[in-house]
Amino acid sequence: MRNKIKYLIMFLMGSFVFISCEINDPIAEISKPGHFAANVYWDVPNTVVNAGSEVPFYGEYWSVDNKFEYLGVWYDVKRKLSYSLTYYGNGYTFSFDSTGVAREFQEIITFEHSQGFYNSEKKAYVINGTFPISYTLSGLEVKTPVTFNLNQFNQLFPQNIQKRFFDGLFPTLLYNDLRNLLVVNNQLIAEAEFETHFNVVVDPETQVSTKVMKTESATFLKGLVSQVPLAFIIYNSNRQFYAYTFTQGYELNAKLRVVNGNKIENFSDSKRITVL
Repeated sequence: MRNKIKYLIMFLMGSFVFISCEINDPIAEISKPGHFAANVYWDVPNTVVNAGSEVPFYGEYWSVDNKFEYLGVWYDVKRKLSYSLTYYGNGYTFSFDSTGVAREFQEIITFEHSQGFYNSEKKAYVINGTFPISYTLSGLEVKTPVTFNLNQFNQLFPQNIQKRFFDGLFPTLLYNDLRNLLVVNNQLIAEAEFETHFNVVVDPETQVSTKVMKTESATFLKGLVSQVPLAFIIYNSNRQFYAYTFTQGYELNAKLRVVNGNKIENFSDSKRITVL
């Protein structure tokens, strides 16, 4: 009876080990036909390029099935925008940068696999090629122009950017700034009425008096400031230019894509490319 129990325990333990190996054997899993993707290495020596140019690259790829159905370069396009506006009166500057997807990740160019690519020293297929950068990805910069073109400016600076500039500017404006903007240079309010929006505050130690805007006047005066032509606010009369800068550039995230004979795809590491 003891021997029967002993054999039964050994049988159950053996069955458990067999089932465990069947379920958890990673070697069996990865060795199933078609499981492996190709290995891909890719290098782009120059990652700062001009729009309209051909970008050289170097690639290596290999696969256990030694068959390849597809070889190509893919990339997405990100648009990078930068805005800057400065009020010369007190030096306040509003800056804003944004990045957005201009083109989704997609195929750019394909290549035909060739047995002639095989390099016995590398033990891999080696490809030296180029991929194109469209002229439409040229960068743009407008910096402190000496003339002001309102239509061009509105095309470059959307209304929400202009509003954010005004919203940030107003809290920095002191009595003299507001007087110059609203009374002296743009006559948006009579001086007598303008003065009613300020209290005179005297420093008890220095006895220096300062005119401080009344809290309840902030909304009204801010509305007047928003009526001042933006060209006037950003004009640097000392150096005679308009103090704004706009830049637009593009950045690519590029990869080499390889599909082997089992229709399993793989991508190289991404290369970030700046377009000038």
